[in-house]
Amino acid sequence: MCSTNYLLLLLVILLPLLVESRVLGNIKRQAEPIEDERTASYWLNQAQQQLATRLERIQLANGNGDTRMAKNIIMLMGDGMSITTMTAARILKGQQAGHSGEESQLAVEQFPYTGLSKTYCTDSQTADSACAATACLTGVKTNCGSIGQSAQGASVESIVQWAQRAGKATGIVTTTRLTDASPAAAYAHVKKRTQELDIGRQLIEDAPGRHLDVILGGGLGKFASERTDGRDLLQQWHDANPQGCFARTLAELRNCSIDPEAGRLLGIFSDSHMAYNLAASQEQPRLCDMTAAAIEHLAAQQATNGFFVFIEGGRIDHGHHETRAGYALDEMLEFDAAIETALRLTNVQDTLVVVTADHSHTLSMAGYASRGTSILGVDQSQRDLDGVPYSTLNYAIGKWQSLNKAGKRENPAPHLSRTSLTPSYIHAKGVHSGEDVAVFARGPQSQLFSGVMEQNLLPHLMAYAACLGHGDTLCKHQQKEHTFAPL
Repeated sequence: MCSTNYLLLLLVILLPLLVESRVLGNIKRQAEPIEDERTASYWLNQAQQQLATRLERIQLANGNGDTRMAKNIIMLMGDGMSITTMTAARILKGQQAGHSGEESQLAVEQFPYTGLSKTYCTDSQTADSACAATACLTGVKTNCGSIGQSAQGASVESIVQWAQRAGKATGIVTTTRLTDASPAAAYAHVKKRTQELDIGRQLIEDAPGRHLDVILGGGLGKFASERTDGRDLLQQWHDANPQGCFARTLAELRNCSIDPEAGRLLGIFSDSHMAYNLAASQEQPRLCDMTAAAIEHLAAQQATNGFFVFIEGGRIDHGHHETRAGYALDEMLEFDAAIETALRLTNVQDTLVVVTADHSHTLSMAGYASRGTSILGVDQSQRDLDGVPYSTLNYAIGKWQSLNKAGKRENPAPHLSRTSLTPSYIHAKGVHSGEDVAVFARGPQSQLFSGVMEQNLLPHLMAYAACLGHGDTLCKHQQKEHTFAPL
């Protein structure tokens, strides 16, 4: 009997190990990217093939479908905007309005088309903002940390350049430093995202940066006080744009917006990243203020050919990195307000609006909290075996994942109450996560953005809708349809 029990126990212990060994044995780790993936042509050709497949699918389902061309393109990126972030922010939005919260809606929930984007990079399962934004803005995937280059180091064009070549006004808006990874992918080419002094130089001196009509964000130090090369990039911008308008505060931004003689617009509102909304002074413009100024200015600059603008809610990511869920969700709601502003100021008939994230984050929402439980609080109705309650939100990293000296999980409640404005957790460094992120689209050709897609397909879809770039476009398709072979 003892022998039988012993064998059963041994089987229980060894069987999972044998199964795991067999599964892991079938996984061949690819330490380096596939060689073809290191080239820009691999990703550009792949995206064009995927575009053709989508067009065929839509034509089979709907005939010719949407024939409208996008005059304007607005790309809004929530940095680190995971699906959990959106869910939690939706609940917070409703609770701030005095409701239970779960039934609330974010602006993107009104969009007719939704998809998922695969965010991996050529050398990493989980993306950073540099390689992800490069994919979103150039159509080429690259290594983590690289901006505007293929994995081989060759510079690649962005959709900003395609738009400028087509005669459109262009702009970038961010709540981070203008030289940070995501906005930099619109105009810069560097091997390492840390090369921010060179990124700043490229923005002012090189194409397409020096041709941008609107530049709004933070990071003044990279253009002046932190420089070691003696350049005064702000003076260079003024010299190149004598009719341009420069703003340091919300009031100055508003003055620029109402000046009929104003040319290009440059606004830098902080020495580094702009302050979190919860900690900002009244002199600092909100993201919705910058969004309104950018759209109105670009529309006035180019009423005929339209515009392209990249708008980033960049500090969602920073809140998550600091494991400050309260800050991250508030920044998400600021981003939501910017989306509402963009929708209000544009016409769905001629403006394609695309909303997405560069990568996800490890914020999780677990347990069985009752309806209406504070999204930034503790669910007192659910406790573990030690009688300790759970916070509604948590991160898949950090000190809450370990036990205290007594071998038990810490009670989060005292920590939440002590940090009510930044309620979540003992501060620890948060990391990105590698799952797909959401894509939302509204306007001309927005049907192309449904389903699961490679992240680098996004700029090709936008370019198709607005007849930009070197690839297939709506205009080329319509020309083919109206071209008849001679009899």
